Amino acid sequence: MLDTQAKHQFERFLTQPDQQINLAKAALMVARLEYPDLDIDTYMQRIHQMAGEIRNSLPTHPNAAEVLSRLNQVLFVEQGYEGNSSHYYDPRNSFLNDVLDRKLGIPISLSILYMELASELGVPLDGVSFPGHFLVKLEIDDGAIVLDPYFGGISLTEEDLDDRIQEYYGEQLKRFHYQGLLATSSKKDIIIRVMRNLRNLYMQDKQWEKALTMADTMVGLDADKADAIKARAVIFDRLECCQPALRDYKEWLRLDPANQESQDIRKRISELSETCRHVS
Repeated sequence: MLDTQAKHQFERFLTQPDQQINLAKAALMVARLEYPDLDIDTYMQRIHQMAGEIRNSLPTHPNAAEVLSRLNQVLFVEQGYEGNSSHYYDPRNSFLNDVLDRKLGIPISLSILYMELASELGVPLDGVSFPGHFLVKLEIDDGAIVLDPYFGGISLTEEDLDDRIQEYYGEQLKRFHYQGLLATSSKKDIIIRVMRNLRNLYMQDKQWEKALTMADTMVGLDADKADAIKARAVIFDRLECCQPALRDYKEWLRLDPANQESQDIRKRISELSETCRHVS
């Protein structure tokens, strides 16, 4: 697991006011959970240099449309960044250093890079936790322009968004009013979503030690405490860490006593209590 000092440093970083959090740096701090020797400053400088190159190719006083058009051209055409559709669930797609090195990512990691570059170029974008596929948006006077960095920064129409909602929720639903799904995600929530993706991926692959690193860090960050404790309980259980698993299962029940799995949890608590007595 992450050492205590680094964990507290990360927690303090993400408890700053949202406008003070540098999203790219926070994403690289997540990557340092996987790569302890990662030089964050080096990768931040690479992003800064890329933004500088784009800035130098823009008119003197560009508008937002000109900035985003040039950003799309440089990032996705000239530099060749793209969504990794062939190996979507490769954990490297979630780590910003790997995204920069490999020029491959998933919606949320490419969006983080896209947002950071746009910010340096004077165009503030917000993240959108759209169901199933992270997006970004530019607020304008009469609404928002919604962009998809996973597909080259394309602009999405209302029909596009409706189609995606239908695809995600199924044909049995009537046409969905998506406006409430375009709410701005805080930077902290974006980073937690990255970590949750990784935690769940590692759990599916039975990489329990790596899953524990993500889960343990998330317990101190996640607003959904019950979900964070639940995941860590399951991971401790799989690692045969009897006492920590028992502690977390009990805490999960305390936080969410009416959850649908409460009967199974109580049964597992009883089993673990017996096991722990024999171990101790």
